[in-house]
Amino acid sequence: MKKVVYLFFATLLVATSASGGPFELMLAPTLQDGSLDWWYAVPEPFTPHVTRISSAVRGEYFNLVPFFKGFGVDSNGNAKITYDIKVLRPDGSTDEALAGCDGHAGKASPAHLLAARAILRFCFDADDPPGEYTIAATAYDQVSCQTNCQRVKIQLEPFRLETLSEKERDDLFFDYPVRPDPVRALAAFLQTKHDFLDTDSEPIWSAIWFFKTVFENNEFLIPHLLDAFSEGTPKQKRDIILVLALMGATDRLPSPLPGNLQLFKLGMETGRIPDPYAEITTGKQLDMLWAEFFATGRVKPIRQLATSLNLASHAGTLEKVKKGELDPQDPKVYREAMLESVFQAALWSLRGNCARSPLLFHYCVGILDSGQLGEPARHTLALLLKTVSKERKEEETGNLKPETQSEAMRQYPESYSPRNTQ
Repeated sequence: MKKVVYLFFATLLVATSASGGPFELMLAPTLQDGSLDWWYAVPEPFTPHVTRISSAVRGEYFNLVPFFKGFGVDSNGNAKITYDIKVLRPDGSTDEALAGCDGHAGKASPAHLLAARAILRFCFDADDPPGEYTIAATAYDQVSCQTNCQRVKIQLEPFRLETLSEKERDDLFFDYPVRPDPVRALAAFLQTKHDFLDTDSEPIWSAIWFFKTVFENNEFLIPHLLDAFSEGTPKQKRDIILVLALMGATDRLPSPLPGNLQLFKLGMETGRIPDPYAEITTGKQLDMLWAEFFATGRVKPIRQLATSLNLASHAGTLEKVKKGELDPQDPKVYREAMLESVFQAALWSLRGNCARSPLLFHYCVGILDSGQLGEPARHTLALLLKTVSKERKEEETGNLKPETQSEAMRQYPESYSPRNTQ
């Protein structure tokens, strides 16, 4: 079994627990992103969501995240926690062992659940025997002189592609940020009946960029993708060429390709790929950023998406064009109208996805509270989040707690219009 140690030096404290009490250790094996944005970028009073796994396939990396609570702090408010890890094979022999991992060193609140600063990333090798593996951890609270031992089981399973329904493929996309499943993503990619190119042979970025990002972050899928190419339908072969071209990995395709596929490959390799992290001026960039978020659960693409709300300053142009007050043939007016269209698309997608994804809603609240957005993006995002909060409150029959509205959301009146941004 391979292992990689990831170190995090953040001390952002989120999900609350009772202070004091015995020192506790919890182990969470997960496929969620190793950056831990889903933990650190979720502001209070929201509770981060951790999706644990109980199995993995060969080559599939998963993270082991230890959590601590009930730990002691010294007179300066500092905690000191370390932990040891041992991985046991199905026969009970030791596969891996690592001692003295950094649990936490520095300021911490015993009233909060604390994620370890060092998390471990594992994957099963080709020579690992199948069966149930045990990951045993011992945590040491150096301040209170307490220890705690916990174990979790991980089953090494054979690689298998299941047949997914159309609903399962759609649900996978929206659930992926908190419940990632690379093998199911590969199945969805190979089984989709939808085209990944539009009528102008332009990639449909919202779809293909999702799979490109998943495959790029899960290298173990590439050999299976190439196996599927050998036996695939003409559509599957074109789809695989497209996604490998976007990854810059077409050299891994079998050679020589038939003439028609070789021409298709050359066309895909020479296509222009937009930069989603440049200043946002097109809907293609929005689609790519959404795809990256759904494929990774990271906050970075959402921060970039939020900057597109600054385009609210262009709102009203389309209405004036419609009324004949502005000439759409004027290059300046045309550009203003296009930028308003991008703003409207960003606003619509953020509102719809915030309503469906709690993680996204939490990220947006954190982005708003960070104070890093310019105007009018702050105004627009605050109003959007207020609207989503109100709708959620109505759906949950008044069960939404008032504190889920941040201070930044409260300072903007309900009557605010994104058109009035000066």
